[in-house]
Amino acid sequence: MLDIIGVGDASVDLIIKVDHLPGHDEKVRGELLGKYPGGIIANFCCAASRFGAKTGIVTTVGDDDFGRIAIRGLAEFGVDQGGLVVKEGEPTYFGVIQLDSTGEKALVVVETPLLVPSIEDVDVDYLNNARYVHLTSLDLELAKFVASSVNNDVRVSIDIEPTADSGGLDFWEDVLRKLHIVSLNEAGLKALVRCEDICKGAKTLLDYGPQIVVITSGADGVDVFSGDDHFHVPAFKVPVVDTTGAGDCFNAVFLSGLVKGWDLVKAVNYANAAAALSIQHVGARTGLPTEAVTRSFFDSKTCNR
Repeated sequence: MLDIIGVGDASVDLIIKVDHLPGHDEKVRGELLGKYPGGIIANFCCAASRFGAKTGIVTTVGDDDFGRIAIRGLAEFGVDQGGLVVKEGEPTYFGVIQLDSTGEKALVVVETPLLVPSIEDVDVDYLNNARYVHLTSLDLELAKFVASSVNNDVRVSIDIEPTADSGGLDFWEDVLRKLHIVSLNEAGLKALVRCEDICKGAKTLLDYGPQIVVITSGADGVDVFSGDDHFHVPAFKVPVVDTTGAGDCFNAVFLSGLVKGWDLVKAVNYANAAAALSIQHVGARTGLPTEAVTRSFFDSKTCNR
């Protein structure tokens, strides 16, 4: 049995270093730092595997150079590819990331038909071989299918982004009722529930059925809601090189901690620490930490607080 299976995208990131992120109709010079395997779910799976979870993926890539880069990237982290489908003659999607000197980024996603797997590409028997299944909000119909198809003993988690395929809360109601964990940032929360207050917004989501709501706020830290409980975990102050994939790393380590039987506080603290380690390197996966590295970092930082 696998601990976690991610369902969604695998791609390639073209990372370009710029002095500053360009404004409208502005031309800037850049330096190509490299072609890095990417994709929200692929990054998530690699981070969970690096942290010690037995991880698999359901995704589609093309039989092109970018597809081969994506596949090699998954293999490098030992991610099970039992749910990966290679589409002959189809192009793998990619992202163009402009990265400035502060580590902040602007991202353009160059979509292809392989942005996410189609429902026909999903092997439900493979998904039922996992303790957790993790989704993104890139495709509502895919999320609905997966959430409604897996066995009741498979817990489903989703990362909802501000750019979700969404018409608001009612649009996602059927999916939310089948979820165990909802993870999103403040912008994603506001876009989904049309509410500025994160406590009220989280309570609204919990009322739909999820047991845990995690709201990330970048440098301001993380808020976790479960039932009537709520706690805040501050972010670690570290030098920022590249924030690409930080949220994917956080979600992966959080779920990996729950797989290990940790309580919510420990799981979130380690996820926070792992994300802080990841943003000190260029690329979404270059700085992904093991559990031992994360523990050492967390212990050293908390001792000095």
